This record gives sequence, C-alpha cells and structure tokens, in this order.
Amino acid sequence: MYLQLLFLTVLLLPICEVENANILAIFPFVEMSHFVMYKKVLEGLSARGHTIDVLGGISPSHEDSVPGITYIKMVDVAELEILEMTIKELRDFTAQSDMNFMFRIAAEPICSNVFNSTVVKNLRDSKKKYDLLLMEIFICNCFFGFAHTFKVPIVSMISSTDLPWGGYQLGNPDNPSYIPNYFEGLNPYESLNDRFWNTLTYLQTKLAHRWYIQAQNKISRDFFGQDLPDLNDIIANTSVLLVNSHFSINTARPTVPNFVEVGGLHIESPKPLDKELLDFIGQDRFIYFSFGSIANAALFEEDILQAIMDTFSETKYKVIWKANATQVEEKVKIAPNVFIRPWLPQLSVLCHPNISLFLTHSGLSGTQEATYCGVPMLCMPLFADQYQNCRNMINRKVAKTLNPVKMNKDELSATINELIEDPSYTKNAKILSEQFKDRPVPPLETAIYWVEYVIRHKGAPQLRSPANALNWYQYLLLDVIFISVLLCLVSLTCIYVIFKYLLNFLRRKKAKAHKKE
Repeated sequence: MYLQLLFLTVLLLPICEVENANILAIFPFVEMSHFVMYKKVLEGLSARGHTIDVLGGISPSHEDSVPGITYIKMVDVAELEILEMTIKELRDFTAQSDMNFMFRIAAEPICSNVFNSTVVKNLRDSKKKYDLLLMEIFICNCFFGFAHTFKVPIVSMISSTDLPWGGYQLGNPDNPSYIPNYFEGLNPYESLNDRFWNTLTYLQTKLAHRWYIQAQNKISRDFFGQDLPDLNDIIANTSVLLVNSHFSINTARPTVPNFVEVGGLHIESPKPLDKELLDFIGQDRFIYFSFGSIANAALFEEDILQAIMDTFSETKYKVIWKANATQVEEKVKIAPNVFIRPWLPQLSVLCHPNISLFLTHSGLSGTQEATYCGVPMLCMPLFADQYQNCRNMINRKVAKTLNPVKMNKDELSATINELIEDPSYTKNAKILSEQFKDRPVPPLETAIYWVEYVIRHKGAPQLRSPANALNWYQYLLLDVIFISVLLCLVSLTCIYVIFKYLLNFLRRKKAKAHKKE
C-alpha cells in the first residue's frame, strides 16, 4: 500500500504546489461501484499532503488505511429497507419509477436516519475549520447543507455520466435534441422517435427532481437550520464538478469550464492473476461474465440462469463468472468449464490476453475497464444509465445487446459466437481503447489539479457560468421571445392602424372629389 502511495506522490509532483488543506468528503451512498472512483481521488489528495475527513464511504481495513484520511462512520445505510428486486423487476423500471425509487424510497430514509445520528450532529456542531467540501452528486443532496454550515467551496463528483440534475444546475448545456438522457438508451440525433422520447424524459426527470428534492429541503432545514438556502442553489455554487465520463465513449458535448470529465480515473495498470485463475485459463480462450456488485446471482430467475448455464456448457470457451457459487448452485448445476468466484480482479481479468468477450450489465466502471483493455461486450442492461452505456458501445460497434429476461439459449449462443468470431468487434474495441487512453494528462492528475485549483483560488468563482444567475425562463430566452413577439405585434398593429388611417383618408379624399364633380 505504501509503495502505491509513493508512486502516486511521484506521479502528482508536476501539479502546481498548494498549501495543505483540510477537506471534508461526504459519500452517503455506500456502494463500491460508486466509491471506487472517489477512493482514488481521496488517495491522490492524501498523497499531496491534504488531510481528509470522510463521512460515509467504505472504510478500508487497518492494513489498507491511508495516512491523512480519517473515516467518520455514520449510520449503516445498508440496514435501511431498500428492496431487492429480481432481474425481471429491474427491467420493468421506467425513468419515473427509477426517480421514485432513488429519491423517495432510498434517499429520504438515508437523510433522515443519518441526520438523527449523534456522530453527524457532532460534526455539524464542531468548530473544526475546513477548506473544502468534496461531495457526491447523486441522490442525497441533503448533505450539501454542510457547505453552508462550514462556509466552504464545493467540489462535486458524479460516479457516472452526467445526471439530469448534475451539470445542468451549474449552467452546463443539456440539449435533449442531441444529448441522450441518463435513463434512456436513445440516439436523439438520429431519429425523430428517439428525439421525442429523449425530450419527454428530459422534462420528466428534471421536473421530478425538483419535486422530490422538496422533501430533502425540509429534512435539511430541520437539521441545519431554517436559514439554509434551497439545496439546488447550494449545488449551483459548486466550484468544480468532476464527472466520470469521457467523450471517446460517451456523447461529445459542450461543457462549461467547471464541468470536468475524468472518466476512468480509477483504472490502474492491471496486475498478474493468481495461480488458481491462471491454472483454470491455461492456454484457452475465455469469456468473462459479471453483473457488478448490485445485481448478484440471487436476483436471477431460475429460467434465466438455466439458459445462461446451458449456453456456457455448450460453448467451446471457458467462462469466468463473478458470482456466489452457492447461490448459483441452488438454482442450476454449474458446468465444468465455468469458474465462479464471488470477487475477481476485474481489470486484470479483462486485460488478460486470452479473453474473448465480456458479458456485462453495462455498469459504467466495467464498461470503462473493458474499453481500456480493448474487449468486445455483450450488454444486458438492467436499469438507469446502463441502457445508455450499452447504446454507446453499440454505436461504436464494439458490442451487441440482449434482453436478459426474454433471451433464450439459441439467441445467447448465436450472439456470443458472432461477437467472438467476427474480428471487426475486437478490432473496433482496440481502436476505442486507444482513443480512451489518449489524453494530454491522466484523469487522476486532472481531478487532483482541479480540486487544488479551487483551494488555491478560494472557490474559483471565475469558473462558474453566468447561466447560474438566470431564471429558467431567462435561460430559455422566453423573456426575449416574449418581448420580440410583443414588439412585432405592436409594430404590426401600428402598421395596420396607419395603413387603415391612410386608406380611410384616401377614401374620404376620393369621396370629396366625387362630390365636387
């Protein structure tokens, strides 16, 4: 661990010097798929000499602890009654049900439970001086009240591509005519149908967020005080937003200066596989199968698992599967060419020279790692941003997709064979890998630079877009359009009145001439 920190220190030496700062980092949504990105940033800041108090997150074991980082344990949010759903139930989620689940069922109980804990009340009431709040933008916006309490600038982070309520609140352009919505796997720039549904989802998610955040505003004011500004206004004052995206694998889009893409910063050089895995692989080609840290094998219906296992048993390739073998065996018999383990060094597996294909639910971390290693993918998205991650890979011709609920053995087998045996998928994956890696500065260095930039420049207000000062109708130029239409109407009315007056004048003059005759 200390060797890694030494390497990080050397790696980050070229970054401009900044005085050591006291940073408060808050990561209330405790999922490894989210925290893997944040953990790297924390370690990078610690290597630069900064002191960090972390509320939430995933505390390391004693031997993996990092000097300068102190974890403040909050209420175990895993104990909250957040439902576990099957694969079929997850696939039935719409953007609206996603929003309801994320904010009403998950976020509100987390905010209430954590704010009722003594440790968080003590943090609120402490007199400790902080220089910066490092905060996740996801569903628990209630914690942004700490920025108001400690009077510190904010660096926000998003562990996925941009959320509908993320960069938009900083004044970042978010035009649904060509920027896909987080919740839909659409290409709005290609068809009217996709553009229509993308725009509808765009409006739906932004209005829903405004509605759901009202409950968190009340919870936050009860905790921090009634003088607390609206949470959306606090977030709008974010100095820098670090987003886990990159234009090579996501949509190219315009960004304001404080919207910074750092996609893949969690990726390190792959390490050798352990002996058990190497012995299993031997000289054979293999497929890697993982549905991430949330969708485990227990969530699969038996018929889906059976179709998957039947396909694996008949393929000529070996299969490495990240899953709980006991849970799988409760439903199906494991084929002899399938190796199952509950945890695997995913990047090392994906970068092994014998890999042929990655079967994935299209979580962003796994998608980035497969891209880094140049591996084609069979995507089976389940919910939220996974549909768009999958669509991005299909657009780049490195993947195909199947519905895990409706697929059968023949369909799955045919798709696997096409992805492996057609060399264009592997060729395109290698090209995409080169594009993803080709950057002027590594993403972790980029993230550390901008965090320290905010510290050096006391919040760096020069980065913020003037769009933040505008109301929605001003941003959309509705006031200008109204005035323009009004001026046009007034001008047309004046022209009509003048024309009518002239016409009547000419008629009267002509009538007088007739009378004289």
